[in-house]
Amino acid sequence: MIELSKDQFSAVEIEINSNCNMSCSYCPNSGHARIEQGEMDPALFERIMVQLRDINFKGRISYHFYNEPLLCKNLDLFVQMTRGYLPACVIVIYSNGTLLTEKKMKSLLELGVTSFYITKHEDVKKGYVFAKTYDSLSPELRNKIHYQNFKEINFSNRAGILTDIATDDVSAIPCFLPLYLMVITLKGNILPCYEDFYQKLSMGNIHEEGILDIWNSKKYKDFRETLKKKNGRKSNETCKGCTCVRF
Repeated sequence: MIELSKDQFSAVEIEINSNCNMSCSYCPNSGHARIEQGEMDPALFERIMVQLRDINFKGRISYHFYNEPLLCKNLDLFVQMTRGYLPACVIVIYSNGTLLTEKKMKSLLELGVTSFYITKHEDVKKGYVFAKTYDSLSPELRNKIHYQNFKEINFSNRAGILTDIATDDVSAIPCFLPLYLMVITLKGNILPCYEDFYQKLSMGNIHEEGILDIWNSKKYKDFRETLKKKNGRKSNETCKGCTCVRF
């Protein structure tokens, strides 16, 4: 078994489905279509899990990339597989909460979910499900939830797609997201950042290469090294126009 070194990724966000039941003004889904449509093939998901197991991955696994994971018909299966293959990992579900009842939450916790990150987005309908769920939870269960209103979000322009949001020029500021996080799309493409809605920065595909081989490729290494330098964002059009700042 290969061990991940300290400078390798610690978070993997997997796009298990492409659909979302909201269309927030601060999300590309409000006016743009996802590149890949549908739901992830369980065989591909298992391929990812096997490869992460083989490198002894113990970081965070989440199931989102501009999608609502609770809409995925195989969510329960994917959680079970994640916990089975990666017993030491942290499983966090990011959701808009519109489908998260107390019963569903408890079921997912039993399957292996560690915690939930729930955002109450703009224009939610009356009877918002998670508000009722949250009110009914014990203090112990509430401790497994980060619950926020959309007004608490630090918005970005999603790599320049949303031109009227977060317009400050931060192109001189280093970006450290690619140093610890990777996104795997529902067709197996590996992206260095969750801001890359149009997948312009694909580093490879898991059908063709292993995760660790892609991560350690010259293309990926050079990208990470460039982005962590002052003015590194200016090396490509996608990053140059992005206003996301994370450390």
